[in-house]
Amino acid sequence: MSKTNLSKQEQTNFVNDGFVILRDVIPMEFVSRARALISSGMSLTERRLLPPRELATHPDVVRLFKDTCLAEIMRNAMGPYPEVVSCQIAITPGGNELGGQPTPHVDGSWAGPIPTVASEIEPTRGRPIDSERYFGKNDEKRGTNDGLLWQDPDRRISLGSYTALVGIALNDQLEPGHGQFAVLKGMHEEVERSFQMQRDAGGVIGPEGVGWPRLRVSEKDGRVFLNGLPKSVREKMSDIAKTAKLIDGWPWPELTPVCLGEGDAVIALHACPHTATPNLGPNPRMNLYFRIRRLRENNPFEGVRKVGHGVSDHPDRGYFGQFLDYPESYDAWQTSIDKLCDHWSEWDFVDES
Repeated sequence: MSKTNLSKQEQTNFVNDGFVILRDVIPMEFVSRARALISSGMSLTERRLLPPRELATHPDVVRLFKDTCLAEIMRNAMGPYPEVVSCQIAITPGGNELGGQPTPHVDGSWAGPIPTVASEIEPTRGRPIDSERYFGKNDEKRGTNDGLLWQDPDRRISLGSYTALVGIALNDQLEPGHGQFAVLKGMHEEVERSFQMQRDAGGVIGPEGVGWPRLRVSEKDGRVFLNGLPKSVREKMSDIAKTAKLIDGWPWPELTPVCLGEGDAVIALHACPHTATPNLGPNPRMNLYFRIRRLRENNPFEGVRKVGHGVSDHPDRGYFGQFLDYPESYDAWQTSIDKLCDHWSEWDFVDES
């Protein structure tokens, strides 16, 4: 009988850790077909964040969520959601060290060209001093990761959001160091507290808000980098590393590797910081990711294909950054702020437990 619900133990793990692993939930024939399509339609020797559209929307790829027990598990645990029309295909080639260092982050931030020296950075908000050079004249330029600098015209919120990331492994990733999806285990509540603090301060929610400069300068080597984490989370990363159990072949003690077998899945809360990791093995790491957002009943654009449900991390805008024409009765941006500041309000099982 197919699994349709999270067990009580899985619910507990999810609430405590911010993620939960589900074993053997995808039929092997589905996995094999999707893997064959991707292998024939994409290079497995280079890392790409944006796969060909015909693959990301292919019925034999999208069905790994839509036509498996994952769809019902999410519906029963979270609640209704718009139809999933696309996904992210994430390949980390064998031997790809990703620059040598994972970059944990909360999804929804902009990424693109940035200054290379600290003197070009405004320190408090972490903006380039010559922001037009990097962000564009109106700050509405899309980044290389398809993210947006600002979600709303009034620039109240600088982070896209959804409810949960559902990841599916298309090959064996059980041995640490083979390109695992990794998380800052249990840090989702600290992320939520950071959003609440920014809201209460009356400023921007997300990067460039209180305690979250968009760009930072590394204390280790002076490198400028995109900052995907609130200050309070970054400060606690070292505490996690001090108490974590060391894992052979895993040199990042602050991170928990999500070790998946072929056909396994992981559900991670949007607020759970995560990252790709270097693939030190010989074979490409192949995953699918579906970004699922709880249905917002008063939103007139729920289920509209141009939003890109399933792949977009900014579903309050069109996938390609279009502003949507919301009625005056619905404030999409305030709704997202409210959900970021109360992430369990989007999960039915929490109300039932």
